[in-house]
Amino acid sequence: MLIEVMLVLLLVSITCCSLLTGYKACVLAMQQYNRLELAFELLEVRNVEAADALAAEQGLFIERKEFIDNLQIKQEIITVRECRNQKVLVNKVRYALSE
Repeated sequence: MLIEVMLVLLLVSITCCSLLTGYKACVLAMQQYNRLELAFELLEVRNVEAADALAAEQGLFIERKEFIDNLQIKQEIITVRECRNQKVLVNKVRYALSE
């Protein structure tokens, strides 16, 4: 009888651990999705200071580079990175005629 009770408790604990691990994986996936969605939204913000402040609050960094080629076409490269590991979340290139 004692062995049967211990077996049932073992199965219950294994099931609980599996459910907890699955829940934790879902939470991490949703957090990553939310960071990626925020990164895409930050690319579209025209107010640079506001975008930088919001990114810093979320542990992100926005890097901007501008190049003008000999045809007077301006390229603006915007990269959103994570601060802690410098992982690139999103890159975007905007083109415009230089004035």
